[in-house]
Amino acid sequence: MRIVLLSLLLAGSVQAHVRDVDFDPHPGAQVPALAFHEGRLGDYLGAEPVVLVLGYLGCVNLCGTTLDGVTLALRDAGLTPERDYRALFVSIDPRDEKAPPGRRAGWHFLTGATPASALAKTVGFRYAFDADSGEYAHPAGFMVLTPQGEVARYFMGVRYDAGEVRQAIADAARGRTQSTYERLLLLCFHDPVLGRHTAAVMNAVRVAMLLFVAGLVLLAWRKLR
Repeated sequence: MRIVLLSLLLAGSVQAHVRDVDFDPHPGAQVPALAFHEGRLGDYLGAEPVVLVLGYLGCVNLCGTTLDGVTLALRDAGLTPERDYRALFVSIDPRDEKAPPGRRAGWHFLTGATPASALAKTVGFRYAFDADSGEYAHPAGFMVLTPQGEVARYFMGVRYDAGEVRQAIADAARGRTQSTYERLLLLCFHDPVLGRHTAAVMNAVRVAMLLFVAGLVLLAWRKLR
């Protein structure tokens, strides 16, 4: 009986911890003017869309895998850093403020736990520090920002469809942000195993959106008759 009770308590603790670690998408949110150790966030805005990844340099597994996936998708999409987009990795870990700077071709790295926390809150990136392991629990994925710093699109998981990434970058360049309806559809059709939205899934999303719009038009027409 004691073992059962202990197991239930541990399970409840894990579930409560997991609830604190996730994306809480805020499409259209404007990132604040924040100063990091390497410069101001605004220095990276104003020209190209921004590909934003939050994590920490000591996270060699999940963050490294996420960065590999984002870099691969951008490359397969035929996009060039500093011309089509700017890639930005922001560390949530105060220990990274004194660590050697992050280095990866095509990426900028910013450190500063306090501004990173404010940025994470704005974009809906929920994370938690585990004192026992000394590591951060956080979701995997990235965001695309418009050149003006509005959250345009979320990609969750560690592998991404290059065509969808290219479209998201193009939409963000035009200042288009993801609607709530599109976000709900993507959540419904998200592949939790592959961590991405497949081409077939995205086609289904587009068809669903067209049907939804057609239904609204038909409803309005009937009311006007």
